[in-house]
Amino acid sequence: MSQVEDIKTKIDIIDLVGSYIRLTKAGSNFKARCPFHNEKTPSFNVSPARQIWHCFGCGKGGDVIEFVKEIEGVEFFEALKMLADRAGVELVHEDASAKNERTRTFSLLEDAAKFYEEELAHSDFLALNPLYGGSDASPKSECARSPLAYLRSRGLIDETIKEFRIGYAPQEWKSIFNHLLEKGFKADEIECAGLIVKSQNSKVAAQNYYDRFRGRIMFPIFDALGRVIAFGGRMFPDRENEAKYVNSPETNLYQKSKVLYGFNKSKSAILKAGECIVVEGYMDMIMSYQSGVKNVVASSGTALTADQLKILRRLSEKLITAFDMDKAGEDAARRGIALALTEGFEVGVAGSLSGLKDPADAVRKDPKIWKDAVKNSRHVIQFYIDTALAKFPASSHEAKREFQRTVIPAIVSLPDLEKAHWIKQIGKTLDIAEEAVWEALRKLQNPNNKLQTAENEIKQAAPNDRKLLLEGKILGILAQYPMLADKVESNFEPLLQRKGTAAVFAELFLNGAIEAETELAHCQRELKKEYLKARLENLSQIMREAEKNGNGGDRNILEFQRLMSELSKMQ
Repeated sequence: MSQVEDIKTKIDIIDLVGSYIRLTKAGSNFKARCPFHNEKTPSFNVSPARQIWHCFGCGKGGDVIEFVKEIEGVEFFEALKMLADRAGVELVHEDASAKNERTRTFSLLEDAAKFYEEELAHSDFLALNPLYGGSDASPKSECARSPLAYLRSRGLIDETIKEFRIGYAPQEWKSIFNHLLEKGFKADEIECAGLIVKSQNSKVAAQNYYDRFRGRIMFPIFDALGRVIAFGGRMFPDRENEAKYVNSPETNLYQKSKVLYGFNKSKSAILKAGECIVVEGYMDMIMSYQSGVKNVVASSGTALTADQLKILRRLSEKLITAFDMDKAGEDAARRGIALALTEGFEVGVAGSLSGLKDPADAVRKDPKIWKDAVKNSRHVIQFYIDTALAKFPASSHEAKREFQRTVIPAIVSLPDLEKAHWIKQIGKTLDIAEEAVWEALRKLQNPNNKLQTAENEIKQAAPNDRKLLLEGKILGILAQYPMLADKVESNFEPLLQRKGTAAVFAELFLNGAIEAETELAHCQRELKKEYLKARLENLSQIMREAEKNGNGGDRNILEFQRLMSELSKMQ
């Protein structure tokens, strides 16, 4: 992303223009009397969805930079500097070659998207044509042969497939690589765009790369302007020992934490509806859009970030989430929701999907199921309360522990009056004094929370130190809650014999054994990733040595790929 694009992304045009003139809401846009010519009837319009302004009286218009140029009477660079200061961006000199590099990357990714689109149609033709080994097969066997048939079997219609530019990466090692070379792109450009991977064991430069995406249904990821910046690839057909989804790595155009899948399509609908529905996967977003519920984006399976929320806040301050809160990603979902509450969003949770797995499946069975789920959304705190009470009777000790683990931490992020409302409801529900709930809340708000301090230390630590800190944290939790020893995975049982590294974490602040169990599971998952990274680094060194000595090392390559796949599944 260029500096200009970065600044424009960080500046909300409504906030900017509204700091100079009085804006009045008019449908999905805002109106005002034009500051650039005299008029009695407002003809100056600002579009938050498109982040542009235009006056129908004098004809002037443009983006945030053009507005500052006109209102301040300055040139481009000075306007850019003023906006950079406002956005907190430090301007640095950007040479023409960097700009040209981004332009070529956009062009490269566009060519790749077209290639994958053509391959999707071509694969369907080959699967069904007897001359190429296909047959007049049943729909079920078509689905096994054809990626396009599979997408149709998931409920997508051809118009939607074309609108979202879904494609297919052939099960070949160098299909996109060779195609883009023929288009005039260089190997290092294709690698920087995230489409190929450098091999570790090839002695021939021309054979040094292979396609990152092979045998996968391809979902182009777009920026807010609709330009292709990355891809997500779903494995097809399903294969063991491979991650179901593989995404492009971060590049100069693609930073995952700043992108919401489908936002380029749904931004106008979000503004019009006054709320945004956040789902997890590509198919969830696309099927919702196809069903007519178009004010929807996908978080691509990760927790919502501050940058993503900033993008959404320009259009709406109400979110409806549709995450699977019963799976391993629950903690990430809760962190994203807590951040949204902190940022002032009103957050709801979609209603029942009638036992179906996700929004995509709900739409495929009956779009009304999904529409009713959105219509019947509940405030997120009410959702947490209902979920806790579904597990345990309100009068039980277990219910109080569950509320302490899941409900009260979410209330921390609410404004004071909302806190008071929900604390009163919790006290009434559990038949306990409100002061007891306030006391539990005050403990969570303690700025000297040792658990948070320890978490920050782990995040900032070097890889080797991070392993030690995670190990120490696990031991610290077990020191306080020895009854959780049976929750330690077999891979980590040798840790139980070690005592020294637990000392720094022995006094961790935890609000009960259930929270400790959650932290224990989180730490073990993070530690497992660190172990995998260490094994991959060691294996890479072995493979490099083998290559120098002229050894093939096929077994090592297979093991490296297996470990990479295992790590990818945990990201």
